[in-house]
Amino acid sequence: MTGNESEKNRINGWNEWSKYVLKELERLNKCFEAIDKKVDDLLIEHTILKVKAGLWGALSGGITTLIAIVIWYFTKG
Repeated sequence: MTGNESEKNRINGWNEWSKYVLKELERLNKCFEAIDKKVDDLLIEHTILKVKAGLWGALSGGITTLIAIVIWYFTKG
């Protein structure tokens, strides 16, 4: 095998590997995009749960305060 043929084999080998590497990078990019979408969805759900927890906390605090005021009012006098 001459040096020229060896160089062609090396280049052809790299051409095959470069196609494989490119396809693998595209596959990984799709995976990262899917993960990114799932993380975005989880962040939205987390924010919604924080708002709901805050509202339920405020509601239960308000009810507790209202009950305490009613008890205080009737036991005062």
